[in-house]
Amino acid sequence: MAEQNDDDQNKTSTCRPVCPACGGGLFEIRAKLQCSRCHTICETCCEGGRG
Repeated sequence: MAEQNDDDQNKTSTCRPVCPACGGGLFEIRAKLQCSRCHTICETCCEGGRG
């Protein structure tokens, strides 16, 4: 069996959320995810968003 090195494991374990509208990176502000590019607030399905 082939052994995986630490770099391969780090790549698969890192998952960053993206904006569904423009694909920009999201950051958390006041317990909401907001897009750093278009400033859309991305709600979860429990809050009435498209989720």
